[in-house]
Amino acid sequence: MSRSEIDALNATFVRGMEKGDAAMVASVYAPDGRVLPPGAPAVQGSAAIEQFWRGMLDQGVEGGALKTVSLEELGDVAVEEGQYEIRAGGAIVDTGKYVVVHRRQPDGSWKFGIDIFNSDQAPPEA
Repeated sequence: MSRSEIDALNATFVRGMEKGDAAMVASVYAPDGRVLPPGAPAVQGSAAIEQFWRGMLDQGVEGGALKTVSLEELGDVAVEEGQYEIRAGGAIVDTGKYVVVHRRQPDGSWKFGIDIFNSDQAPPEA
């Protein structure tokens, strides 16, 4: 896996967010991929992942940025650590960090296998 392949996946993800296209966002995930969002149960599979991101877009998310901090490849698996920004209403509304476990697909392409992220903001007090 090359850094350019990761950059292309991340660019597709961000472009989908900017276009409000949940299907485009979900296209970077493997068919059995999982999203492990903060404060919510795991989301698995293409349809559920698309629905998850549709919900985020419906809440006003309109874009963001992904920045790879480190990338390690281990055969058919690569682990990316990064930082993210989420934009809504023309402003940055959240920043945080993420880890994506990328998996090589049967056709040789790479997709997000497991995506976990969390905010740099303190959780609300109960």
